[in-house]
Amino acid sequence: MTIQKIPIYLLTGFLGSGKTTLLKEWLKHTELKDAALIINELGEVGVDQALLTNASEAASLVANACVCCTGLPGLSQALEDLFWARLERRVHKFPQLIIETTGLAMPGPILETLAQNPLLLERYEWAGTLTCVGANAYKEVMLEFKEAQAQLTHADICILTKTDLLDEESHALARLQLSEFFAHHGLKTPLLSSKLASLSAREVLDALATFKSLSQVQQAQQTQSCEPGHEHVHDHGHSTHLHAQAHFWSFPETSSLAHTLLKVQELKNLLGSHLLRVKGFIQCPEGVQVIQMSPFDAQATVSVYEEDHGSRDPNGAKTPWGLTVIVSSQLQASRVHEMNELLGLSQLSQFS
Repeated sequence: MTIQKIPIYLLTGFLGSGKTTLLKEWLKHTELKDAALIINELGEVGVDQALLTNASEAASLVANACVCCTGLPGLSQALEDLFWARLERRVHKFPQLIIETTGLAMPGPILETLAQNPLLLERYEWAGTLTCVGANAYKEVMLEFKEAQAQLTHADICILTKTDLLDEESHALARLQLSEFFAHHGLKTPLLSSKLASLSAREVLDALATFKSLSQVQQAQQTQSCEPGHEHVHDHGHSTHLHAQAHFWSFPETSSLAHTLLKVQELKNLLGSHLLRVKGFIQCPEGVQVIQMSPFDAQATVSVYEEDHGSRDPNGAKTPWGLTVIVSSQLQASRVHEMNELLGLSQLSQFS
């Protein structure tokens, strides 16, 4: 009897590229509404999991590690657990599975994990890598960070997000420069655009199916030439490999929105480019707010969270109010001390 394997889609993209926002919309669409999720986050609090908690019955969090390195055992375990839960009908019979990585994840080792575990190889099949890149930072992403370059060069579909931030001419230029990046690496990766997370799941899956049918030979060659721990990316000589630290910055429910934003801006002014990500929930007089800041943002963005803030972490505890802060581990000791004083922390958790 032929085993019907479960397709796995890898959703990746650098910090602040809009992966979670797009995924949340896709899970409302018929094509992906029953998909299972594995959500990988740096830090002990699953912010993305909380944002997606009402979107999928079968959601698993791999937290406090990056799934491309120290989190690989956690990824394998999550995939195995979801398979057995599906088989034993403890979750619905999900037709596909989506892995959303951290913005610092290298795709290569993840794909190797899928290929080397006998159970995963028998029951799952890799269906494609979807890479997001924000229109507000595509130049920096392409030129400065090895992780971002690896995410792009492993993409089966590249999605230029946040195109509402660009005028028509700038949008065309961004697409041209991304196309030149792919051509430089000998790739013909399809490029889609998304404005305000409007790109549908059907458009993405149709583009992926067309691309794979036209490039099966090329994809096979890429898979065969991929060695564990190595990426299909040229070293530009000045690209950066990031090591990160993360901690949860707790805010009480009485915090005001203005006070929180002021503190976040103080943190940005203090750390500059060493501040990689701020993301989380706060409860204030204006209601529950989602606060986010990406590496290339001048200030934080705020949106109202209209769903019930009742999500639970893997231990069953309610997701607390506060912000996950991710910073470069290359901070000078004096800056680390100042940051800890500002955040009221004693130490940070470190990830590589």
